[in-house]
Amino acid sequence: MIAGRQRPGWLVVVLILPFMLADFALAAKIASPEKPPVREINWDDLMPPVDEEIVRKYEAGEISQEEAIEYVEALGKIPVDSVNLQRVKIPGYLVPLNIGKDQSATELLLVPTLGACIHVPPPPPNQTIFVRYDQGIKVTEAGYTPYWLEGVIRVENNTSEYTDVVYAITVESLRAFE
Repeated sequence: MIAGRQRPGWLVVVLILPFMLADFALAAKIASPEKPPVREINWDDLMPPVDEEIVRKYEAGEISQEEAIEYVEALGKIPVDSVNLQRVKIPGYLVPLNIGKDQSATELLLVPTLGACIHVPPPPPNQTIFVRYDQGIKVTEAGYTPYWLEGVIRVENNTSEYTDVVYAITVESLRAFE
């Protein structure tokens, strides 16, 4: 009361409303942290740069074809650490690994080209991504259809009976490539 009168209720609301809104905004930000933006990448982004000196030596005949092949094979096993833990979007073809009774797979490989895992040799480890997809995908939908995968990519060594990989991704979104 002010001098025998009641303080208007609207005055209290006006005075504390900005603080209440700030608290709500902070609580919402803490409760649902924003995901980092998605970076669209291609398969070249998963390969380290080529040593131009090796290329020069090969072209000049200073190293043998076998030495060049050894270099390329070693390069294919090196991940690019700068993509680690980034939210990415990448196109590719899915190769099912664990096929359940319902004919769907939750673990797959993502490869850059159609049929890449059925030929010998398979793509290099840094050109294959181990995929975890909790929702699963029907085997009939994988393999021959290109997809965009979106999720957080990690540098992670995985070995299967089919191939070795140096990347893994847990899928947040999967849609047909257009």
